[in-house]
Amino acid sequence: MKLERETIIKDGYDVIVVGGGIAGVAASVAAARSGVKVLLIEKAVNLGGLATNGLISWYEPLCDGRGKQMIFGLAEELIRLSCKTGYGRLPKAWGGDGSSTYTRFAADFSPTAFMLELDRFVIENGVKLRFDTLATYPVVENGIVTGVVCESVSGCELFPAKAVVDATGNAAVFNGAGAETVAGKNYTSYIAHGFTVDDAAKLADGDIRAFRRWINSGSDMLGNGQPENVPLCEGVTAESVTEFVVCGKARILKLLSEKEKGSAELMALPFMPQLRTVRRIVGNSDFCAENGVTFVDAIASCGDFRMNNIGNHYEIPFGALWNGKIKNLLAAGRIISSPQGDGWEVARVIPVCALTGEAAGKAAALLVKENKTLKDLSADDIKKIRVC
Repeated sequence: MKLERETIIKDGYDVIVVGGGIAGVAASVAAARSGVKVLLIEKAVNLGGLATNGLISWYEPLCDGRGKQMIFGLAEELIRLSCKTGYGRLPKAWGGDGSSTYTRFAADFSPTAFMLELDRFVIENGVKLRFDTLATYPVVENGIVTGVVCESVSGCELFPAKAVVDATGNAAVFNGAGAETVAGKNYTSYIAHGFTVDDAAKLADGDIRAFRRWINSGSDMLGNGQPENVPLCEGVTAESVTEFVVCGKARILKLLSEKEKGSAELMALPFMPQLRTVRRIVGNSDFCAENGVTFVDAIASCGDFRMNNIGNHYEIPFGALWNGKIKNLLAAGRIISSPQGDGWEVARVIPVCALTGEAAGKAAALLVKENKTLKDLSADDIKKIRVC
């Protein structure tokens, strides 16, 4: 059987960012602020990825846990944006009103309010936004991505591009371009938001956050609570993702059914699989989250959100954001070259996704403006990309 479909050629863009999670938002805004024409493609209808659609509404710390801010730039803009509307509050030491109990530069936030703010944020920064559009594969010619093929209600469309940022969370563009990737292993996790009758009583004290209690029917990030006889999930096939989500839903239904009828309610289920590490690139160098290790091509520094690593300082090499096979394709977010373990654990969280997204967006814009490939970038170019 032979299938043929007409492909509609659309207007081209200097930079196309695929994936509208936090990394994609940061990449698209950074590129647009650099003065190039940017398209952000998102398969869902809300921005924010796991932070919003996935209900993982905790913005991990931008500091090292000892009072030193490690991450700046768009990551800081976005944590403040996450608290602008809704119940989100920053700690007093980091510009908040004192109602937050956190001491580190972190915040809980309303995922619904944040996703609305993100729309406004990217549009006001000059990014062209395309929702409900699935990027199916990149067009690659002689090691250069020349465009991205997409499917939507409009049909099959090709968007030409001069540079592309993969912020898909599963390295879909890199994988489609034939670059080497590595799949991760994920514990079963299914977090919903809900409340109980006791939580409702807290509204009298003005604690609206009580209506956003996290209810986890699976394991934590260390595997504690992993259901017996349930294998770890890579999340790189539709079948494995379906099994992951169906298992999580069944377990949360069991939790709810075991409560006294009318005593608890689920207010929100995740609109995407809550996979932590799906697939990453194999880059020119690796980010392994090694305390004190430096790189000549460092594009940023960060700390560690985990309590047992307070005070650690890490540098992220630019080489972790690209693969030598494709000359104008950059990685952003949890798909950067970060081996399973500490590297991937640090790379996957919100502030580091924003950080690498900003660096990738700035780099993509630089390629376009100076008519270069990634292999052409000099030490001075990398300094321009660095997020301080």
